[in-house]
Amino acid sequence: MQKRRSIEPTYDSRKTGPRYHVTSDINGRIITWHQPLDDPFVRHTLHIHWRDLLRGLVRRSLTVTVRVGGDRDIVNDVLELDANALVPCSTRRDAFNFSILRGDSEAAE
Repeated sequence: MQKRRSIEPTYDSRKTGPRYHVTSDINGRIITWHQPLDDPFVRHTLHIHWRDLLRGLVRRSLTVTVRVGGDRDIVNDVLELDANALVPCSTRRDAFNFSILRGDSEAAE
């Protein structure tokens, strides 16, 4: 089995603390707001109160939303793992903009 090449880390969570957070809501009512997370790839469990279950049965709908986010720098770091991402204030974005100004159609596609 071939080893995977590691990427250069951009921060140390032991020094900065958690930079990800989770926000959960049920039918638009916020249950948790920016609860800190060390790792965004976790299982998040919501405990639904009986009142919310009863409302869901009466309305025949129960919408549970879980959003994982983070500060702007960490979100951009994750987005830049994709070679097609053009996050603001990045060298990849500058190169793309320059190629458009120059008229290089290959880089613009």
